Amino acid sequence: MNTPDPNAPEPLARALARAARVLDVQQPPPALREALLQRVAPARPAAAPARRPLWRWTAWSGGAAVLAMLVMGSAVLLLVPPAAAPGGAQHAAGGEFMPLVPREDWPAEASPAWLVTSEVPQERLAALGLPYDPTRAAEPVRAELLVHPSGLVLALRLID
Repeated sequence: MNTPDPNAPEPLARALARAARVLDVQQPPPALREALLQRVAPARPAAAPARRPLWRWTAWSGGAAVLAMLVMGSAVLLLVPPAAAPGGAQHAAGGEFMPLVPREDWPAEASPAWLVTSEVPQERLAALGLPYDPTRAAEPVRAELLVHPSGLVLALRLID
């Protein structure tokens, strides 16, 4: 049989629990208790030091956060390349032709068409729904035009 050794040390948790029970039932003498309470209890609470209102700090930091988001958003917009034009037209040399009139208005497939190289003002790109740089609106852009013999410009392709 396993009998506990009377000389073995008591586990710490059990010793602390026993000490807590002993201290719970003990009270200081009434005179000492009153003297301690008089010394510990303040006569009147001390005034808290003056502090700046929290709303000023939060308003300033909120404004700074909004400004930082606007700056970062603007930077991202400047770094993102422009979206592709409608119809899959590419704005680089060798790109596809962008139709300028609806396909149903094009002449029959067997009719001839001419390929004309020309310069188009950048402000006309905006009229065609293409992205352009407004600071360079006066500069011409080289383009190839697909022209029907009747003079109708069917499609446009930008070139270098």
